[in-house]
Parts: sequence; C-alpha cells; structure tokens
Amino acid sequence: MNTVVTSTAGSGQPSDTHLQFPTQQSLLFPSLIRKLDTGKRLSILEIGAALPETIAFFSRFKCRLQFASMYSDRLLEMQKGYFTETELSEHITRSFNFPNNTSFDLCLFWDFLSFLDDKALQAFNTALTPYLHRGTRAHAFAVRTLSTTFPHQRYGIKEGHLFSIRPPISDLRATFPHTQATLVNLMPSFDVDQGMLLPDGRLEVLLTASDLDDE
Repeated sequence: MNTVVTSTAGSGQPSDTHLQFPTQQSLLFPSLIRKLDTGKRLSILEIGAALPETIAFFSRFKCRLQFASMYSDRLLEMQKGYFTETELSEHITRSFNFPNNTSFDLCLFWDFLSFLDDKALQAFNTALTPYLHRGTRAHAFAVRTLSTTFPHQRYGIKEGHLFSIRPPISDLRATFPHTQATLVNLMPSFDVDQGMLLPDGRLEVLLTASDLDDE
C-alpha cells in the first residue's frame, strides 16, 4: 500500500524519467514549493503511486516521501456500504500505517478527495489529522460547480510549474466532486489559502492545516 523514498538534495534521478506524457501547467504549485522550509528535512505525503518524475523532482530537496496508494484502497468500495464514519476512519488509519511520530510538511491530494463521498471525506480528515502540524501545506483539485467532471488520470511533478498526466492503471469508481466551500466544511483541519479556476472547470487549490489542537 505505501512506498517510502528518502531523498538527499542532489541525489540521482530515476532512469525512466525520459518517458513523455501530456502535461498540465500549474500557476499555484510554484508558490507552494517556495513556502516550504527547505532548511530542514521535509516529510511529504502523496496520495498516489510513486511515479519516477515526482521522485526525480523531489531529489533536489532533503526529504522523505511517503506514497499512499489510496486510489486502489478498499475504502472506495467501503464507502458504498453501511460503514460508519468511525469505521471508515479506522480503516484509513490502518491503510496509512504511518509511524506514530510522522508529521507531514506537505500533502499532495491531487483529485483523490473527489473520489470520496461526504462521509468518507470526513473520515479521511479524521485519520490524517494526527499526522499534520500547524502550517502543514497541501495541494488538491476541487470544482467550482458540481456539474464538473473529473478525468480519471494520475499526476506526477515534472517541474515546479508542470504536472505530468498519465492514464489510470484501471477504471476508477464514481466521483463525488467537492466545491471549495465543501472541502473546508468536511476537512476542518485545513483552510483554503488560494484557488485557481482551470479551463475545464476544476479548481486548483492550496490548503494549510490550521484548525488543530495545540500540543
């Protein structure tokens, strides 16, 4: 389920990053990267597979990358049933299987949040909250209107302003698009800092963890 990659600044890049995939420009991601404290070893969570271009991009930083392949997790089927929010949260925590001392500086959600219904999204927030600190930053896609559709695709980071786009390995389930307002209501551990409307009707959003109990 999870893959961990530890990177030292200037380390070598994976050998298959020469493969060509369509790209999508980001106007917000560069500002997110600039706000990271690169003077310390960063802890980064990506909800998705460990794509070589993403590993190559973060090889310029001192960081620990944690990839959680939630797109193939049983959660997407469980949310259709009669599981409670608490049961879903407990399942997500087991799927994460993060060490107790984990504290992420950056979370890359991509469009995964829009594959979760309202109850599962609240459970996801609950399960993730113990691994956040005040100021954890995150990137995600949302929608401006609920009629917007989400393409089934995977994202990598080719450059700070450019995402690579790959087709999914297999067909994904139904989508549950969330507006920016819905995200902050169902994920109270985060505030939306900035949003950018994309040509296809999606919103690219940057979030910061803020509504956390003081330790």
